[in-house]
Amino acid sequence: MGLLSGNEYRAFSEALERLYGITSVAEFPAGVLSSVRKLLPCNTICFNEMAGPTSMVAWVTEPTNALPGPLLREAFVRNFSQHPVLVHYASTGDGTSYRISDFIPHQEFHNLPLYSEYYRPACVEYQLTAAISISTHQAGIALDRDSRDFSDEERLSLELLRPHLAQAFRNVRTLDLMRQLIEDKNKRLLIVRRSGQTRSVSDDVWRILDRYFDVPSSRDSLPDVLLGWIKRERSRFGEDRDVPPPSVPLVIRKGAQKLVVRFLWGGNTGDSDTLVLEGDRSQSVVTPEEANLTPRELEILARLAEGKTNAEIGLALSISPLTVKKHLEHICSKMQVHRRTAAVGHSYR
Repeated sequence: MGLLSGNEYRAFSEALERLYGITSVAEFPAGVLSSVRKLLPCNTICFNEMAGPTSMVAWVTEPTNALPGPLLREAFVRNFSQHPVLVHYASTGDGTSYRISDFIPHQEFHNLPLYSEYYRPACVEYQLTAAISISTHQAGIALDRDSRDFSDEERLSLELLRPHLAQAFRNVRTLDLMRQLIEDKNKRLLIVRRSGQTRSVSDDVWRILDRYFDVPSSRDSLPDVLLGWIKRERSRFGEDRDVPPPSVPLVIRKGAQKLVVRFLWGGNTGDSDTLVLEGDRSQSVVTPEEANLTPRELEILARLAEGKTNAEIGLALSISPLTVKKHLEHICSKMQVHRRTAAVGHSYR
């Protein structure tokens, strides 16, 4: 592929600007299709996401009236295993931009039930595809034409854009996850610095780690299993990678409970990354009633909530500050928190 002309460079830059301006997963398909279609002329363009060969998660087209009806969609899913490019993606993890003609001759394509049952009724003769994500959900785009195949230059143009499609897709998924964190109290954040230090946004994190990893966790030490997983996740973002392989959440089970840990990359210039812990909130908060606090412990907790110090509480209850401290240690242990402020916070839930 030669150097971009001035007009091609401007068109490519405008496409990137539109692409990285998308701010949610819901807006992503339509925004991507509009951007790519301006660069690569085609009759129709489609974004699809599948959770497996027979499970379609999303199917969006431009123009919107080109969306296949239920019968055509069923025909596509039924003959999915005949699509040479999609099978290649699923079996190799290689998301490179390909034409169907890169794998089979045009006449052989015509002989497939996939063509007779789906592509011919949809008036599609040639197709160029690119994978955006290959993981538990395979996402990608497909450009369709009815009269001429895509050129080598056009295929390479899409391949040049593909890393940006993948990065934009990760961006919107991360943004949506962060929005959910704001709204969903079932999730906890843990900041892990590249130097090894950790900082929790919520005291619950340490108790959750204690429960699922069966090891004493502190603010300065993480379980070896978790540290090893973080190391592998960070290695996905090596400087030699344009498109990192997909992230796989860490899943830890204990009895009927399940903890899911997701990794949010802090960037090449950042000094820390973020872990998102998703667990059962009903098991993560122990109220004073559930902790069976004694009347004296409840009284101390109430005075603590008023902002009293150990000395002030001791003076009011005619006990020593050291005895108050011991009571607070018992309270924190029963409520399964590491800080007295967290015990106060949980008493108001």
